[in-house]
Amino acid sequence: MELLTSSALGALEVNDASVIDFPEGLLGFATLKKFILLERDDTAPFQWLQSLTDPRVALPVVDPHRIFGNYSCTPTTEDLFSLGVRSCSDVLVLVVAIIPEDPFNTTVNLRAPVLINYKEMLGRQIISEGSGDVRTRVIPLESQSD
Repeated sequence: MELLTSSALGALEVNDASVIDFPEGLLGFATLKKFILLERDDTAPFQWLQSLTDPRVALPVVDPHRIFGNYSCTPTTEDLFSLGVRSCSDVLVLVVAIIPEDPFNTTVNLRAPVLINYKEMLGRQIISEGSGDVRTRVIPLESQSD
């Protein structure tokens, strides 16, 4: 058990078995390779991808199927092979969120999902053509006036 003090989430106990290895890092964070995925009741359905290398980096992520039921991404054979995927059911798909001061303006990046093989604890962020926009609003503009 290791102790990490996250800038965003405070003191965290890290179990070695919960560490996800991102051999290529994430987009914009190529040098950060080790993360943990955290759930917090106060931010559900959003979770946090917390870097173990840089405690200032905690990315809000969410399962896109919880927001957009028809979401699909298209990982390549290389993407799946690099994750050691034997079955698609082994893969957790998440998208990075930007949550501004006004949460009604929250967006998610549907174009670059994060794939995690939770059996092997390997992750990779991919570019998925045709899966959506880089900044897709979680709450459409027309819903805000209701």
